[in-house]
Amino acid sequence: MAEIIADDKDLVVRLTPSEKIWGLHGDVRVRLSSVVSVASDPQPWLGLRGWRMAGVSIVGHAVLGTRRHGHGYDFCILHSDRPAVRVDLASGRFSRLVISVPDGVDPEAEAARIAALAGIAPSAPAGTG
Repeated sequence: MAEIIADDKDLVVRLTPSEKIWGLHGDVRVRLSSVVSVASDPQPWLGLRGWRMAGVSIVGHAVLGTRRHGHGYDFCILHSDRPAVRVDLASGRFSRLVISVPDGVDPEAEAARIAALAGIAPSAPAGTG
């Protein structure tokens, strides 16, 4: 399962070897300063934008890789029905990262941790008012 870590001034999505193969992408590194919002997403499948550009997309099972939409590109690592963390970015290759959290990890706590690393307040969970 992908993990999100901080490395100096960067936020890094560290992928497993199988996620790298199926997602057709290596680890993703973005500047912490480009993070504009972070929210937990209990139903990330409902918020997917665009269409698959590189990687695999099997509805309800996995979305691994890059998606293209009218405003740019998103990078997604979704597994089955697991909740995710959504990270919106101001600059860089991707405008959004959507990453499933491992079993036993609270998505709201994970979003709060990432927001703290970026020096911002976490946003309300996706899908809420």
